[in-house]
Amino acid sequence: MAKVSFWGGVGITGSSKVLVEDEGWRVLCDIGLDRPHSDLYHHPVDPRPGKELADRLRAGEAPWLPHLFSEDAVAGTGLAGGGDGRTAVFITHAHVDHIGLAGWVDPVVPLYAAPETKAIREALSAVGRAAQQDPTFELIFAEKVMLEGKTPTIIPMAADQPLSFGPFTVTRYPVDHDVPGASGYIIETRHQRVAFTGDIRLHGRHKDWVEVFCEHARGVDALIIEGTTLGVHTREAEYPVMEEQVDKSFADIMRHTKGLALITLRPRNIERIESFTQIARSFGRTVLWSKEFATFLSAYGIPSAVMEYSPDQLARIAAAPSHYLIQMWPRDIPWMTDLPLGPDSVFIQADGDPRLSSPAGRSLQHWLAKYRVPLRTAGSRGHASPEALHQIVGRIQPKVVYPLHTHAPELLLPEPPVVRVVPQYGKRYAMG
Repeated sequence: MAKVSFWGGVGITGSSKVLVEDEGWRVLCDIGLDRPHSDLYHHPVDPRPGKELADRLRAGEAPWLPHLFSEDAVAGTGLAGGGDGRTAVFITHAHVDHIGLAGWVDPVVPLYAAPETKAIREALSAVGRAAQQDPTFELIFAEKVMLEGKTPTIIPMAADQPLSFGPFTVTRYPVDHDVPGASGYIIETRHQRVAFTGDIRLHGRHKDWVEVFCEHARGVDALIIEGTTLGVHTREAEYPVMEEQVDKSFADIMRHTKGLALITLRPRNIERIESFTQIARSFGRTVLWSKEFATFLSAYGIPSAVMEYSPDQLARIAAAPSHYLIQMWPRDIPWMTDLPLGPDSVFIQADGDPRLSSPAGRSLQHWLAKYRVPLRTAGSRGHASPEALHQIVGRIQPKVVYPLHTHAPELLLPEPPVVRVVPQYGKRYAMG
């Protein structure tokens, strides 16, 4: 009988790792960097170079699973390394808490993901290589932890095309999240079916993808669903803004801004970047990116102009500030002293860094107040509302549902006869 167990995402948001075992074979969904309960590793405290995975394993902040990681990565820990030929990993998307440990996976273990996930990972590697040659690159952009270990060989997996692995049949389905390539998986054994949503939402641009996934998953023996917003009592979590409304808000800001526009975005939210770029161009604005951002976008296949703080470019911006939209990092904020800013300008916080509640975000607001620059927000979260999560469970009607990737799994309350089980870390649950 197949069993399912959970090696991350239990009682926390992020770090989901779902293991399905049958007849001595294993399928692991996601291999992200853990978000620690203990906060042992928090900048400037990092694992030791060359011993990153070993340090995380000893601290209990990586899954203690034999024959998953390479032998050299687990040396000295007592954990058996090297692939066993009966384990495969499937990645739901390219966020660090879902793919961040992939660089330690043994090369014998096949690693599957959407083609877009592979492209994002390769683009981030391009930023890492550029950073080795240019110390001024802001590696926080690339989430430095994603560059731990060796560059993994990701096998691109087509959507809706079943893949056989031992006793398993695994099928990937696109779902909606705030990064390209977001996927849910249906894992079939000889007698049971398991569905894993990955990170998911209903208020994005591709609700229809989620509906298709739900239809294929209907009646599964076990559904594992992310529950990020459960217990989060904010309007943003309970009543998320539709992505179409985000576009309208951004267009309205562009329409009414007479001076220079500044913005911060998340680099992997490619669809929003493409949409905002098109909208900015429709208002006669050229988007200028930091060199890290431009390197990433170019490697992903989106040509981008770099913001260079050179006298010539600063002079062009000063001569026609209404012709530009400039993306900024916290590091770039002091360059405001050289930019033509004032009440006719705007700074747009679009779910990027810095978060306004962080120390860097508070510093940003002081800078904006100094130069009398209005602050506007235009964004929407990548996770389904509590109501949408219950809708997804209702559509799938699994026998058992396991809420993961949440601080409050007990707040998922499905209608009978669906049974909810709050998972425990490392415990194996029999299906059927």
